[in-house]
Amino acid sequence: MPDEALPQWLDQAHANTVAVFTLDDGERFTADIVTVDNGWGELIVDVVSSNRPHPDSDQRRRAIPLGRVVFCQTISRAGQPWPFCDPCRNRSFSLARFLVLATLVVCMTLGSVILFDVLMEGPYGIQEASAIAYTISVVYLTFSASYWLGPYRFTCPAVRTQVSRLLWRHLGFLVSLFALQTAALAARPNLPDWWNAPSSYSRDGPPFELALGFLCVVLGCAQVFTNRSLLDRAHRDFKA
Repeated sequence: MPDEALPQWLDQAHANTVAVFTLDDGERFTADIVTVDNGWGELIVDVVSSNRPHPDSDQRRRAIPLGRVVFCQTISRAGQPWPFCDPCRNRSFSLARFLVLATLVVCMTLGSVILFDVLMEGPYGIQEASAIAYTISVVYLTFSASYWLGPYRFTCPAVRTQVSRLLWRHLGFLVSLFALQTAALAARPNLPDWWNAPSSYSRDGPPFELALGFLCVVLGCAQVFTNRSLLDRAHRDFKA
């Protein structure tokens, strides 16, 4: 969208601010501004409250074309009630959080390679290395942010109410991971030879290793998805 066509109120609509919007169809809602995408001519917002119900109330993230906005007024986040004071809605840069997440990324990549190399020869080396790498990956994917998924912060009171549940759930998933890998490794010698033979046209490894890795990834994705669903419900139900 050309600069001359941009509405004047857009000068105040910055990412990580709170604003009240009125659309051309009469809908009025309060939202956190996530992204101001002038290239596509739209705002990406997290809706907090609206004068109209939506079919899927869990889907707070919306893309609003700039041309549909009739009125926009930014409001101060300071002193606002929950959920505006929710730390998870704060998208400002935090050096401490960046260092923690960067460390987790390094541990997931380079650290996992070293970990498997060191523990591989032990009686339960694969399971032990997998449990550590799995835990690091789940923590990162549960609490980090992506374009459409917001971050979850340990400083948030809604998150803190779920820490014990998250730990118990993680313990259950670790037990499932250990049982899955132990059973698969025990059955490996009885599988047809082609399951354990390296592929002649691919360097990805034997089909057994690929299948076991895929099952572990599916288990991890299931935990991350349910973890984030749990934290999302905790935020909706939390009363400051």
